[in-house]
Amino acid sequence: MNKQEDIYKDEFIKDLMKDVELEEPSDRFTNKVMDDVMQDWLAKPIEVKQTRSRKQWLGIIGLIVVLAIILLGTDVRTLVSGLEHPFFAQLDKLFLTPINQLLNGVFVSLSKIPVIVYIVVVAMASLAAFDRIVNKFIQYR
Repeated sequence: MNKQEDIYKDEFIKDLMKDVELEEPSDRFTNKVMDDVMQDWLAKPIEVKQTRSRKQWLGIIGLIVVLAIILLGTDVRTLVSGLEHPFFAQLDKLFLTPINQLLNGVFVSLSKIPVIVYIVVVAMASLAAFDRIVNKFIQYR
């Protein structure tokens, strides 16, 4: 659309509206509008965007689990401590030995927990996942 057509439309609208009188809204108009706004706001709550997505968090957790399995499964600490370079000796002393001790302590303490606790945790996680799936299914209908 060019400017010339806009000017003609503007003049046409002004000609149509010159005879129309303004009306005052009712006393309850503002209350009704604010009620509608509040209902919309309550129906669609404001969501704060996460800094990291769910896929990123799952990737980070997966990487940590894989590193823990590698550190425990292959016993990297004994492999590195066998090397005679000073860098590897420091790496073993400052990093690998404390992590190995921490992970071994965690797994020993986890092995002492009764099996029923694991069953309950898995059941609750399954129910939460099922609830989320059902809620998403209901929202898309």
